[in-house]
Formats: sequence, structure tokens, C-alpha cells
Amino acid sequence: MSLLIESLCCVDGIIQNIKYHNERMNKSRYDLFGCNDTLCIENFVSLPDYAYTGIWKVRVHYDSAIHHIEYELYKKKSIKTLKIVIDDSIDYSYKYSDRSRIAYLFEKRGNADDILILKNGLVTDSSTANVAFYNGKQWVTPATPLLPGTKRACLIDEGLISQRYIRLNDIGMFTHVSLINAFLDIGDIVVPITSIEM
Repeated sequence: MSLLIESLCCVDGIIQNIKYHNERMNKSRYDLFGCNDTLCIENFVSLPDYAYTGIWKVRVHYDSAIHHIEYELYKKKSIKTLKIVIDDSIDYSYKYSDRSRIAYLFEKRGNADDILILKNGLVTDSSTANVAFYNGKQWVTPATPLLPGTKRACLIDEGLISQRYIRLNDIGMFTHVSLINAFLDIGDIVVPITSIEM
């Protein structure tokens, strides 16, 4: 089985949303390996001096135990268009380091910057982020993500986004879609619905 990863956002030496990353990591360790103990990522992270300035990706590789941690300068991508791709058999319910199926779907984007994955007729995620749709009043995230993200969980807990099932035909009811992940908050990357290729 592939090792799992947690990709944490570190801003000027402070790891963001660590509670949610710990919860997801320990749930994965329990579900997949039967681990009943609780690990805290912050006890394993030893930030190098250079990671105290700027935005860094802290990538934690683990299975039943934490094996190694990498530090990489974060580079925000420019995403202005999305291409809908369909895969009814994809399973990424845990954050595996093996992303080969997602990479395969990403190659189907054509001229678009990223993809929007549909599974069994329902909207899930982009290739690297959960999504939230704006209807003019509120942000709504699909109730069927491939991977429930840490930023998504935080935004739901804070009441800033709500969940609902979103089908292909529902997309036209919204004006914009925002990509959200550990590095992207609501509104950081927003794509007009008219820039989604069906």
C-alpha cells in the first residue's frame, strides 16, 4: 500500500490548521492500519531556518508511523479555466502519495488549466483542491469530495460554506467556483462558471 501524505501550509514559521491535519492523519492511521494511538505532527516537524519566512509546503509522509518530512517553497498556480472529466471508479478517500489516477485525468484537461472531476454524476474535486460554488448569496461545497480536505472541514465548522449534492446540471445555477485546499482560502482562486468546459 502506498504511503500517505499530509501537505501542510506553513506561513512565516507557523503551520496552519494543524488540528485538522492531525485529525485526518490519525483517522487514516486508524482506518487503514488499526492504529489506536494519536500522533501530533507538530512533535515531528523541525522547521529549517529558511522556512520561517514565506509560505512553505510541509509534506509529511506516513503510514502507521511518520517516516519523513519534506519542505518545499509554495508556488501558487494560475487557474482560470476548468475542464469537466468523468471517472466513476476513482477512489481517493485517503491522501495517498500515489496520485497516478488523478494525474491521468489531469492529462485530459485539453487547453484548460485544471479539471473538475465528476463521479457517478456528482461533482467532487479539482485535481489538487476541493471546490465551493457561489450562488450570489453563499458558498456551497459538494457533499461528495474525493478527499475531504482540511481547509474544507475548517470552513464548514466556521459556517462559511455549506454542503449539498451538486450534479452536472446544477453547475449552471452558480456564478463562480473557488478552489480550496490547505494553501487556498475561499476567493483566492475563483473561476467563472462560464470558464468551465463541459
